[in-house]
Amino acid sequence: MNYLDSIKNNLQNFKFTDYFRHLTAVQKDADLSAHRPLRVAILRSYTLDMMEPILKLRLILEGFNPVFWWGDYNQFRQEVLDNESSMYLFKPDIVFLMTRIEEILPEFVWQFANKTAKVWEVEILDASRNLAHLADTVSSRLPAQIIVQNMALNSPPFWGIYDSQEMHSQSHLIHQFNHELVQAFESRPNTFIWDFNQFLLRKGIDNIFDPKLWYISSNPFRQNAYIDIVDDLIKYILSALAIGKKCIVLDLDNTLWGGIAGEDGINGISLGHDYPGNCYVDFQRELLKLYHRGIILAINSKNNESDAFGIIDKHPDMVLRRFHFAAYQINWSDKATNLYILAKELNIGTESMIFIDDNPAECELLRQQCPECTVLQMPEKPYLIPTLFRRLHGIENIRLTNEDRKKGEIYQAQLQRKKLETVYRDLDEFLKALEMEIEIRLSDDFTVPRISQLTQKTNQLNMTTRRYTEADIVQFANSNESDVFSISSRDRFGDNGIVGVLILKFQEESCHIDSFMLSCRVIGRTIEQSMIAFIAEYARKRGAKILVGEYIPTNKNKPASEIYQKCRMLKDKDGKFVADLTTQEFTYSPYIKHHLPF
Repeated sequence: MNYLDSIKNNLQNFKFTDYFRHLTAVQKDADLSAHRPLRVAILRSYTLDMMEPILKLRLILEGFNPVFWWGDYNQFRQEVLDNESSMYLFKPDIVFLMTRIEEILPEFVWQFANKTAKVWEVEILDASRNLAHLADTVSSRLPAQIIVQNMALNSPPFWGIYDSQEMHSQSHLIHQFNHELVQAFESRPNTFIWDFNQFLLRKGIDNIFDPKLWYISSNPFRQNAYIDIVDDLIKYILSALAIGKKCIVLDLDNTLWGGIAGEDGINGISLGHDYPGNCYVDFQRELLKLYHRGIILAINSKNNESDAFGIIDKHPDMVLRRFHFAAYQINWSDKATNLYILAKELNIGTESMIFIDDNPAECELLRQQCPECTVLQMPEKPYLIPTLFRRLHGIENIRLTNEDRKKGEIYQAQLQRKKLETVYRDLDEFLKALEMEIEIRLSDDFTVPRISQLTQKTNQLNMTTRRYTEADIVQFANSNESDVFSISSRDRFGDNGIVGVLILKFQEESCHIDSFMLSCRVIGRTIEQSMIAFIAEYARKRGAKILVGEYIPTNKNKPASEIYQKCRMLKDKDGKFVADLTTQEFTYSPYIKHHLPF
């Protein structure tokens, strides 16, 4: 275990000063050359400089090499509206707009009795729209991800306990402000809300605010509160950059239920309405939430399959049933081997997995033999089990696509396809039996989030592995010199949703394939062949005579390496693949019914 890993494993015990000490050591001794550069700009209406060392260390531990730009105290408006602002010269990847109602609309907080409810409604609406306008201004000038803090009452409401009895109270108007922000940003591809209001509800105002620091230095937060704030913000950063986990792999005994299936039996395990069984029920409910948010669930358990599924299928208090699990290894093999089998079956990397077990020996085995996998040990106290995911990063979605919502169903259909594959003697018969259809369409507001998500997450069949934000996709789509397409697929087992992306750029008489990617779920079903045929046909319609593609190898995209060669595109002196569209023909897959945009 290296120094960074040891820090990461002990973060839960860190105090404020520990971050300074370890950050100094990391910056002095750690090699961050392989870490991803990240430029972070912070616009603010209040003092929160004490956040930087904590956020910096946390970002380093997540694989980034961060650089910070700080706006001056309460100068956020000027720094956004000034075209020559040093923030724009900094060219950040992430912009935080951190403001409070006390600075945006101070009279609302301290002079609430001076105006009527109707007047305050208008002013709250204007203030919210002004904040949204600032975020839009940043978005129009930078291809950055923008995270905007929403509003909260940081002190007791003006009318005290009467506030909760009044329809047009301060609290109600704060909710109106925040609701207006949601409406403003709902269709913005790269602007998101940090729910500071919800954060305060979870943590408690008295636990977060420090009156001494506020009155002395305009810093509203306690030192250790910054640890919780950064812990929350990291979730937003990772999700905004589309970095996260894809699959949770679960043990069964003393994990999904209390007790041992093979010894206690279906009637003897702890699972139900009474303690501690109710803790396991709620843990399964938390897992079900993640399932509906697009996290794949799988099982890795030392057990007899009949004992395990006897409980999963028949226990009346099971929340998760067999169909919720995309894959399983229930046997007596070592769990590291099983994990690699699951990863291969699901066609994802083990670095995208989280493994959960109650046994410390099993957890240590996985940490040693599969260090890229995140390993969580179940809490010893049952009442802590349902809270296991609260500080876990990489499982949040700042945007939720239709494909995310249906991912569990999609993987169940994948299991059915694999069963079908074993029935047929050869690939030709199998592909015919699938009854595949694909639809290729130009990007629109509905498909942009999923297209961006695929560029961020697709690794295996991805020719160039260029990562694009939603704002980037919109820019390409709106340009006369480029086009963006989504590829959706379905077959006899169900709808796979959007599984592929094409980004084409046109220059004079040539068409350059900037991005060509396909989800690992549908690799090898000849969709690639049809994508190339479509590109050629579409490029000809746009007047192109030369087709140019490139393959940029990574340690993960070997499956993409021969796509262009198989389509008889020739490698030129620059290493790119070229085809003469005036003479060379490309054919669509005979196994697929095609729905094309022309």
